[in-house]
Amino acid sequence: MENQTNKFSIEVAVQLFVLSKDTPSSRWLDWQPFDSGPGIFSIPEDFLLGIRAQGIDDGALMQLVQELSSVHCLRYLYLAENRKITNKGIINLQNLPQIEYLNISSCDITSEGLAFLPSLTNLKFLDLSYCNRVSEKSAQYIQKLPRLQHLIIKGVIKINTSSLKKFEKRGLIIHQT
Repeated sequence: MENQTNKFSIEVAVQLFVLSKDTPSSRWLDWQPFDSGPGIFSIPEDFLLGIRAQGIDDGALMQLVQELSSVHCLRYLYLAENRKITNKGIINLQNLPQIEYLNISSCDITSEGLAFLPSLTNLKFLDLSYCNRVSEKSAQYIQKLPRLQHLIIKGVIKINTSSLKKFEKRGLIIHQT
């Protein structure tokens, strides 16, 4: 069995949340507050980790991904409303294949910025709400996510009802409103 450590340090200001491995959930409200950083953290073996970062930019995201890349219990990354995260920074998420739940709503990214998505082979839940520069072109990346079950595209004005066909695949629930 691979030696998995749940002790790590973070220099970026974040909030840490945990959820029992027995009850995984895509609902952010189900995750319980654990601690806030920066700092050194140790997550109990029977818990999954969720990270929420607010007010960060591309550089801080790059640093955060470097710090989290070896954290095996990380499952949820909540980056909603970080309008200073662009295509340049979001690509770093390709180094977090352990993520199952990703909220990048209201970030300043385009469809081309989502080219990193196929590297997130464990992704089950993706929230792109209010990413106003994302269009139907992003379907090419979303289609390559083998485990994706929920896609939220509420308020994504460049994806209309007729272009939804490009996103549809077996087992995927698309939430548009």
